[in-house]
Amino acid sequence: MKKVIPALTVALASASILAACGSNTDSSTSDDNQTEVYTSTFATAAIAREIGGDQVNVKMIVPPGADPHSYEPTSKQLTEIAKGDLFLLTGTTLEPYSKKIQESLKGTDVRFVETSKDVHLLESDATLHAHAEDGHDDHATDEHAYEEDGHDHGKYDPHVWLDPVNAKAMARSITTALSKEVPKEKATFEKNLKSFDQQADALDKEFKQAVTDGSKKELLVTHAAYGYLAERYGFTQLPIAGISPSDEPSQKQLAALVKEARMHDLKYVAFEETVSPKVARVIQKEIGAESVTIHNLESVTKAQQNSSYFKLMEENVATLKQALQ
Repeated sequence: MKKVIPALTVALASASILAACGSNTDSSTSDDNQTEVYTSTFATAAIAREIGGDQVNVKMIVPPGADPHSYEPTSKQLTEIAKGDLFLLTGTTLEPYSKKIQESLKGTDVRFVETSKDVHLLESDATLHAHAEDGHDDHATDEHAYEEDGHDHGKYDPHVWLDPVNAKAMARSITTALSKEVPKEKATFEKNLKSFDQQADALDKEFKQAVTDGSKKELLVTHAAYGYLAERYGFTQLPIAGISPSDEPSQKQLAALVKEARMHDLKYVAFEETVSPKVARVIQKEIGAESVTIHNLESVTKAQQNSSYFKLMEENVATLKQALQ
């Protein structure tokens, strides 16, 4: 639902990030009766569309292919968000700019919702595999190997949505938020939630089967986005980059990763369309592996902007079947 934004708020928002470049927010027109929803990740946007249907106009502020871990909203985006109704956050450490947005938009009616509030968060260190070398654990000496970009990416792994069970919890939070915003459509939102849950349950079974049927229990991936998926279904992610794609590994860790990949006879490296570090290609060549595609759903390509959560997750099931065979 379109809102009138106080002039002072617009001025403050513009001044706060005056030097930023032009907005990448989807500026397509929408029905004035639709609830205006902004999100930071593709996954949150996709789930919101599943629940809200025609009642919502969902816009992701991070442009296609950009890294949500390091993205900064522009002044124009702040002005647009201020006219909206909801801003859906993951509620983890993925959106370091969220406090800046909330401070800039004080005095507006925008409601900020943490969609992962009912999710058990995994600590970042717990989702990063410690490479074993010569019979002992290298984690003690390499625990900061993924911090070479100088940024603190927080205590928790933010990629909660890649576990379908967590996605159901996020969908419930979004349903509650939308029902408060548009009470007359509560029954519609709850009906959509029921459908989402059924699809998520089916997806859960497919992931379980894919891992059960596989002969491998290790997945070599470009960055450490798959900790929740690995925890749920009982495989180990071997990430080349850290929690953020910009967190590059040390030379010692790379050597250990190559050694472990050979030890497990891994024949595939799972690449993301939006994350393709050169070092991953080096490792692929070094171990003679083929490439497969996996989706992190935090960011997508321009061509995937209108894809559904379930479409991309089904493709991830197919990738696991191939990579773990």
